[in-house]
Amino acid sequence: MAADVQASQVGAQPPNKVTRFIGFAVVGASGLVVNQMALWFLTSKVGIYYLLSAILATQLSTVWNFALVERFVFDGGHDGRWVRLGWFALMNNLWLLLRTPFLYALTDGAGLNYLISNALVLGAMTLVRFGIADNLIWADRSDLRGASAMRDGTRVWNYDIHGIVGITSESRLPELVRFQVPALLGPADIEVVVSNEGFGGLRRTIDVVEQDATISYVEHLGRHGFAAKIDVDTLARIQVSKMLRRSPHVAYTNVVEPVVRWVMVRKGYILAHAACLQIDGHGVLITARTDTGKTTTCLKSIKEQGSGFVSDDMVIIDQQGNALSYPKPLTISSHTLNAVKGAPMPMRTRAWLQVQGRLHSKFGRSVGMAFGNINLPVASMSAIVQMIIPPPKFQVDRLIPEVDMVSSLTLDRLVVIERGDATLRELDTDEAFEILSENTEDAYGFPPYPRIGHALSNGEMVREQEIRRTLVSGLEAVLLRTPDRAWFTMLPRLAAGIDTPGGAMLDVTNEQDAILDLTGANVLQMESPESVASRFEKLSPTEAEEVEKALSGALALLQKVSDILDGQNENDEPAVSGLVASVRSLRDARMPQGKR
Repeated sequence: MAADVQASQVGAQPPNKVTRFIGFAVVGASGLVVNQMALWFLTSKVGIYYLLSAILATQLSTVWNFALVERFVFDGGHDGRWVRLGWFALMNNLWLLLRTPFLYALTDGAGLNYLISNALVLGAMTLVRFGIADNLIWADRSDLRGASAMRDGTRVWNYDIHGIVGITSESRLPELVRFQVPALLGPADIEVVVSNEGFGGLRRTIDVVEQDATISYVEHLGRHGFAAKIDVDTLARIQVSKMLRRSPHVAYTNVVEPVVRWVMVRKGYILAHAACLQIDGHGVLITARTDTGKTTTCLKSIKEQGSGFVSDDMVIIDQQGNALSYPKPLTISSHTLNAVKGAPMPMRTRAWLQVQGRLHSKFGRSVGMAFGNINLPVASMSAIVQMIIPPPKFQVDRLIPEVDMVSSLTLDRLVVIERGDATLRELDTDEAFEILSENTEDAYGFPPYPRIGHALSNGEMVREQEIRRTLVSGLEAVLLRTPDRAWFTMLPRLAAGIDTPGGAMLDVTNEQDAILDLTGANVLQMESPESVASRFEKLSPTEAEEVEKALSGALALLQKVSDILDGQNENDEPAVSGLVASVRSLRDARMPQGKR
């Protein structure tokens, strides 16, 4: 893409996080010396009890650390300095409350010298304190280094999405870094403004207000938490609270992308929730529910089959079937870790991925959704979590440096991937349309979209459906269901076309159970349920009952083994999942006798 080089240059943020951490640690070490000296003086010379001395020493070392961090690590300006000092002091004193019991336990309990105990406790939380300082207290200062322009004295980021949608934002939008440009060629289609004005203070419930052609969504913390206001008539202006500038992934995913979706529709495009690859010259659209395995499928197809990468999560498509890349950074979840084993990244990054991948997993999101259903500020909670532990996002060419980046192509196939009993069958236009529609809506299930989506669509839902239906009517669509995550092995055959002679496409559209041997691209046909059932009918009721109990027990045991292996050992998982499917089929053959 034309903007890629510009984005890589403009989006740099020197000094990087590692350099800032080293500086923070050095300042912290000097602050430790100050803290120790103050603690010794107050305890040994003045005679103050050591726990009270620790509190007083913390105030002195806090001022010392803040002055050095502000000057040499984060390059803080005069604006907001007292506010940052307040937050920095609050962080240190909250940590003091947490470390005091540990200090007491090490000193009075373990018998260590109070100076040694103090040093151990202070040093243990350096990494956490840096994360809070870097992502919360000085977030605005460090983020501004990546801005590309000034507007009315405010730094802004500019993004040009294929010349279709132009965005100017007072908050960086890391998912759009591939589209970042120094300046837009014309007026922005979307302007993102960061301001707490009009969001008010604390409240008991979430407020959603439609007024004067705008819709606002404000959670319990008011201007101090997640809050957004959108001009629904033009979709040209988005106001987000200052918290969201400090949590840019949440700002983009929860607010900006839903608006981009409907701006695209007004311009004759759809933003489809799907991955897109170029496989042997064919454009293949791969759709699935969130967290099914699109990212893993893309990475394995690229690494092992040399597929070209278009998009991983969202694709821009017109009704003629032309797709444009939307290469957001890939989110590496817990079950994607195996797919990036050979990626060139430092050991510390891989270790941190274990934490990030599991926190920002399907389970983590499901917990967040559950919180949202019981009147909690779930979007604010998500923003705070992502400030401290950002989601694990990587550009595809960092994971696979040799990847072929494809900017645009014409789509030929639509592949729906699911997990379950092995199935491969063609989809008609209506079924393909419904699945692609449902999967796209599934991507927008997190607050605030379920409560403001009707206002953002603003009557354009029918137009989006028309574009989507025209698109799928021109594609060959199939459903590929497997008991594992090995969909990528079938993609070259599916890309070649359903009616290609010579065995390029497997026909397993009959109603018999089938297990796909994906490594050899063969189909192992089992006996039909009817023939198995006929054998059961020859058994006595007692014998049939015993067989059914044995099969049900075996199924429960195999399912538990499959669940344990899920996402941990993908080499063993297909065999176990195949056995699960086989036993389930045999058990279900008891249907003629009325037992399942």
